[in-house]
Amino acid sequence: MAAGASLSVLDAAFLHLENDRTPMHLASIGIFEGAPLLDDAGALRLPELRELMSYRLQLVPRLHQRVQAGLWHQAPPAWEDDKSFDIGNHVWEWKLPAPGDETQLLDACGELLAQPLDRSRPLWELVFVTGLSQGRIAVVEKLHHAMADGISTAELATVLLDLVPEPPERPRDYHWVPGQVPTRDERNVHDLVALAETAFHLPAWIGWSVTHPVRRVRSLFRLGQALLPMLSTGLVTRLSSLNRQIGPLRAVHLVRADFTEVHATARAHGTTVNDVVLAAVTGGLRAILAERGELRDVSKVQAVVPVGLDSGSNRTMGNRLSALFVPLPVAEKDPERALATISSTTERQKEQHREDVPSVVLRLLDPTPQGIVAGATHLLRHQPIFNLVVTNVPGPAMPLYLMGARLLEAFPLVPLLGNQGLSVAALSYDGRLTLGVYSDPESVPDIDVFCEGVSATLAYLSARRSR
Repeated sequence: MAAGASLSVLDAAFLHLENDRTPMHLASIGIFEGAPLLDDAGALRLPELRELMSYRLQLVPRLHQRVQAGLWHQAPPAWEDDKSFDIGNHVWEWKLPAPGDETQLLDACGELLAQPLDRSRPLWELVFVTGLSQGRIAVVEKLHHAMADGISTAELATVLLDLVPEPPERPRDYHWVPGQVPTRDERNVHDLVALAETAFHLPAWIGWSVTHPVRRVRSLFRLGQALLPMLSTGLVTRLSSLNRQIGPLRAVHLVRADFTEVHATARAHGTTVNDVVLAAVTGGLRAILAERGELRDVSKVQAVVPVGLDSGSNRTMGNRLSALFVPLPVAEKDPERALATISSTTERQKEQHREDVPSVVLRLLDPTPQGIVAGATHLLRHQPIFNLVVTNVPGPAMPLYLMGARLLEAFPLVPLLGNQGLSVAALSYDGRLTLGVYSDPESVPDIDVFCEGVSATLAYLSARRSR
């Protein structure tokens, strides 16, 4: 049998980026109604939940697969079915002591998310956190970035959850049967072919350029159009105290907003919801940098904003991402002017196709020996290009359910790099806009100042809209 599907350069890069201090899984925290998930004795219906997840996994085959390293660790790693797959390793319970308040939940989430996923198994977990006040239950999802991007993760929720309170009927005797795993010889042959393709990549690129010169010139011209403005403004940003080398601990904080209010604010100011999120983050950054006495030295903070590609109905798991690099004007006192500046910047970058640059560069690098990919990702742990990641993922506008339990809130989280102490992820769901703030508590112990600044900026912009 042929070897499994190889990881792309971007997918593999997320594996190489990971170490004990920088787990590279995406995460989310879902808060559910608790009663439907408990039995008559008040215990979590864990066997039924595992049975349900086992059945739903057939819709997402990748969740049964683990990563197999490539030949000599130079050929691309590949996905293959885990013949020893056990749902109990991936769906389990964490019990909080009374009173089970939000602070305890977030502390537990920080502890859970600081632990890298086990590379010998499929790279995901669902942890049901019980004992919360008001009878609620939280579900903490960990999904490795090598497996999916933020959009894929949000779409995965619509596969594992239901659109109606009553779940559809499913066979009681369903059992997953793994596919045939390639032998060592088959895998080695596959990897040797992949390495041969890598060796011929540059000659093939030159040959295609010779036979199709007009197309090559057009593609390079478009790349140049996008790259030159970036070079003119400088690729290197000023790192702040938020960009120290991070430790192994993680902290989770939440910011809540009304999506209808934020959407109306964006329309009133002639911007997008994403621009409003960036303006709110700018307000939070201004607050924390002012508290630290750094505003005299830092006039802007560079945010990398992932841009999803190919987000159609036939989208599958994996990373199809590019990015914008958006300078956030933290020196600007007026949030309205900051929002206008951000909106103008993002619109101009899109017109100049600057979001194409990372994706084009990655296509040029694919295929590449894994040793080179690993070396490049090591440099990213000390990168001087951006200060933080800010992402905004559109979620479903209607409520979702799990075995009849309504999903009340959902908060996404994106991982931290080696010198990135803070990341922000926003999600719109069922009339709410929720922000997951993920940080290194050693380098950002004053994260509350940032969160309060985000909330205050959203409130200010909403108030100005209504005047």
